[in-house]
Amino acid sequence: MTYSKILITISRILLPFLILFGIYIIVNGDTSVGGGFQGGVILATSYLMYFFIKDAHPFNITKMLKIDKYLFVFLPLVIFIGFITTGYFFTNIIPMEYPYAVRRIYLLILNLLIGAKVAVGFVSLFIIFIEEGNS
Repeated sequence: MTYSKILITISRILLPFLILFGIYIIVNGDTSVGGGFQGGVILATSYLMYFFIKDAHPFNITKMLKIDKYLFVFLPLVIFIGFITTGYFFTNIIPMEYPYAVRRIYLLILNLLIGAKVAVGFVSLFIIFIEEGNS
């Protein structure tokens, strides 16, 4: 498949910024607009941009699906830990007496898990769609 030189050049310039923006959205999801889902979709989109530049898969689909299954287990586990400690789902396990920087850790863990789950899930979907289209 051949692409425009302009598309490839612009994609190579934008790719690192797109990855950084996705990570920024995930990490600052508890204090600003966005979070794990939005950042994960941005990271998955950066995979598509990489695929259009290189026309190759940097990831193995079986490993991606295995990581997806592990994240599927870890996310409810963290949520359940919050339920055990406070009695409510999706509640911060760190008491309100602690400074915000410390209480933010739980939300950061949730955002990282959600962002990773969404990114891995969408990249797996993209790989499957691309492989189906090539066969």
